[in-house]
Amino acid sequence: MQFGPGYNQGTEKYIRNLAQDLSKRGCDVIVAGGDPEGILTDPTLIDEDGIRLIKLPTFGWGTTEGDSIENYQALLSELKPDVVHMVNPAHIGINLLGAAQNLNIPYFISITDFWWLCPKHTLTLRSGDFCSGFADYETCFRCIAETHPNKLVKTVSQLPVTRNYIAKILHLKNTTFATAPESKNRKQILASALNKARKVICLSKTSLRRIKEYYSLSNCHYIPAGLSDTWFETVPHRQTNTTPFVVGFLGAIAPHKGLHTLTHALNDLGDSKVKLKVAGRISDHRYAKQCLSSYKITEYTGELSESQSKEFLDSLDLLVIPSNSPENQPQVLLEAAARKKPVLASNTPGCAELLSPISVFPVNDANKLKELLYIARKDISKISCPTLGLSSKEVSDKILSEYQKVF
Repeated sequence: MQFGPGYNQGTEKYIRNLAQDLSKRGCDVIVAGGDPEGILTDPTLIDEDGIRLIKLPTFGWGTTEGDSIENYQALLSELKPDVVHMVNPAHIGINLLGAAQNLNIPYFISITDFWWLCPKHTLTLRSGDFCSGFADYETCFRCIAETHPNKLVKTVSQLPVTRNYIAKILHLKNTTFATAPESKNRKQILASALNKARKVICLSKTSLRRIKEYYSLSNCHYIPAGLSDTWFETVPHRQTNTTPFVVGFLGAIAPHKGLHTLTHALNDLGDSKVKLKVAGRISDHRYAKQCLSSYKITEYTGELSESQSKEFLDSLDLLVIPSNSPENQPQVLLEAAARKKPVLASNTPGCAELLSPISVFPVNDANKLKELLYIARKDISKISCPTLGLSSKEVSDKILSEYQKVF
């Protein structure tokens, strides 16, 4: 996965919190990650939180194996870690785990999204249905083409003459190979890596069930993500029935996160006293431009740091998570719980397991979301807050306990 200054999504927050808390407990922590956007200037550096970083070669989101086992083995021989903990193999591949095994270094894996089941990690099909997991490269990259944000790619992928060719082109475009193209079975490669882990840590009950069933694993363990202490500080009082009523969206601005469903619902609601505040990294510029101009009372605040995210949530009357693809356990949902913020979310299992039924709506159902927004606008007390989660200290204690069982 990517990591370092400038990378602040949910997975990076999980890594940062875990690294900081383990360091406070006397562990010597080094984080090695990719830099797909080329924003890190040095191969080794200390980030703003005092975490030592090592920049790994980046091979594309879709890579399975990444750099050679020999190169990763040389790195681990130099660092001499007692344990290796892989959080997400996207961009860097899983050969690091093979290197750890060759050196008899025990390793752990955390499942932060569905990369292990889906090369594009969203598990969404062209039909809008959810996929159960990876089939084969041709099928999966054809699916990527059919759901691609580029209209030309999407159109070409649906023509019988060109559909297989566009799938192969996307595979090559999204994967840079260290040696030869990856022709092995992805599921077999990942199953082997997962089965040899001392523990596969799942952040939600949804990912626990999906990963365990798909790979027939017996080493899965549920430990949710935690939040730093700052999230549990006193929540400032916000008056109800204020004008405007502020609805918020905090997350990546990409089609699978469903911002378009929210703007559609707000337009249908037609309440001029409702304001939409949006924050997060723009992953798809064309899509972002369309969504951010769709509802006339919209404020976009850009990508936020963790402290800015807290202030953003505190400024809202209601948070909406309209994802149209399966969620593991959105970090923003845990953050909203800590800030005692009412939430509406699509009924993807990773969200629904932390919310009451009144607060969820069917995926892509703008009409049902409009009805819930109307209820929230009239009486926000009828919309529940998510179940309160753990602190990052509690989570790091649980994970450190798993490390210690090895020795």
